[in-house]
Amino acid sequence: MQLKKIRSDMNLKGKRVLVRIDANVPIKKGKAVDGPNGRIAKAAVGINWLSQRGAKVIIMSHLGRPNGRRTASYSLKPVAKRLSNLIGVKIKLSKSITGSDVENIVEKMNEGEIILLENIRFDLREKQNSSDFTKELSVLADMYVNDAFSVSHREHASVSGITKEIPAYAGPLLSNEVSVLSKLNKNTKEPFVVIMGGLKVQTKMPVIKNFEKQASNVLIGGALANTFFAAEGLEIGRSVFDELGIDEAKNAISHLGKKLILPIDVVVVRSLRKDAKLEVKAPDSLNKTDRIVDIGPKTRVLYKSIIEHAKVIVYNGPMGYCEINTFCAGTKFIAKAIANKTSSAVTIVGGGDTVPVLERLKIADKFTLLSTGGSAMLKFLAGKKLPGLEVLKIKN
Repeated sequence: MQLKKIRSDMNLKGKRVLVRIDANVPIKKGKAVDGPNGRIAKAAVGINWLSQRGAKVIIMSHLGRPNGRRTASYSLKPVAKRLSNLIGVKIKLSKSITGSDVENIVEKMNEGEIILLENIRFDLREKQNSSDFTKELSVLADMYVNDAFSVSHREHASVSGITKEIPAYAGPLLSNEVSVLSKLNKNTKEPFVVIMGGLKVQTKMPVIKNFEKQASNVLIGGALANTFFAAEGLEIGRSVFDELGIDEAKNAISHLGKKLILPIDVVVVRSLRKDAKLEVKAPDSLNKTDRIVDIGPKTRVLYKSIIEHAKVIVYNGPMGYCEINTFCAGTKFIAKAIANKTSSAVTIVGGGDTVPVLERLKIADKFTLLSTGGSAMLKFLAGKKLPGLEVLKIKN
């Protein structure tokens, strides 16, 4: 996919550049929880690049789902502080998103100055992709840059609508993600291994189907595996699974045949407590009080042996219930195995639940691509069109 990109040979000095990033990260005790490889940290690189070239940078982002209401808990104030610390300059937060107040602020901006607009979803017109809203936003800038791959599957005003009003370009972060992911559909080297965890079958199966012919193996873990066990008629006790995805799981078992690899052992508990007793069982030996919370040790070794021979690896979603660290051993094991392959294989990892785990292991920078997008990555890999990308494509 060829996109119109912001380029180093463009004269950006004094230009007002409206930049869409994704700063949708957890806020705890008034601070943005964002590690060195987090969404804000990655976006800061492109923002600083624009600032250093003399652009007047106006940042847009959302946080949570305020549904058009101004809510203090969804304010971008912690994001402004995080960006200020990363870039090393004071970044002002504009309480207004559009209108005369913010227009006056922009008018007084110096070259290289950066401001952040308040949560774009405080205005209902964002999700409605309102043309009135995009016109109001466009008054603020000379050009638009989308550097938020993770929201590019949304047909929102700040993602796709704004491109109808002012010249629009892909930012460096978005361009890199699209470039790496696009190569998967072109002459993919074998063995090609797809590893899927998480919960929802409907978000994972389109990816699996898209790579059904190319993939050498599809490894399943997490609550996703529980759904496949249920589809096989196995007792899964009190384990979390996707009831609506059972039929799709059955179809996958039929179509993928030996390519599909399910856990050969699982870790079960009786309660979701940190101090719960862990038991390792075969998938066909669970009772009604068991909860599957992780892939077992034999499965980890099996999956690692497949990973070690791979030339391309796509991984999305945890292998266990990582909300509790005790149940995250399988995810950590698989993540390390993939990281160790990066020197000899293309390694692509995505999913919002996965990044914090990788940062704690200090391997978040050890992959060919650590995608900022969860749903966007899955939709892209499923071959679906993303509105935010379609409007930036170079037309032949």
